[in-house]
Amino acid sequence: MAALYPYALVVHLCCAVIFIGYLFFDVLILPNVKKLYGDEIANKAEQGIGQRAVKIMPICVLLLLITGGMMVSQYIGGDKGYFETPFQKVLMLKICFACGIFAMVGIALTCKFLNKRNPIGNIIHPTALILGALIIICAKLMWYA
Repeated sequence: MAALYPYALVVHLCCAVIFIGYLFFDVLILPNVKKLYGDEIANKAEQGIGQRAVKIMPICVLLLLITGGMMVSQYIGGDKGYFETPFQKVLMLKICFACGIFAMVGIALTCKFLNKRNPIGNIIHPTALILGALIIICAKLMWYA
């Protein structure tokens, strides 16, 4: 696994940039388009972006899950322990935040494929963006803990 770690890290970081970048755009930039250009143009932009995002984001999330699991095995589990060091504690907190995002993505995808109304549709992107920001902070803090 150690030989694959750098590749998993690069894939993980690229997918994280794509995922968090999309959330940032959707939560903080796109609402301003509505204010400046009206609902009609904003809805068209949102529709066009959404069609592509629905195809890309599940793959990004899946790759984030797989590569994150590959990388975490280097630091947690077996004789390394789980909560032995401050690094592991912050890493576990980061994993909890990521699980929150994965749960929300799972709910959203399930609702989409079952053609049901998403009960968390109004809060999923802002919440995922906040959790993503917390994950980034934890990713840096765990090396200093």
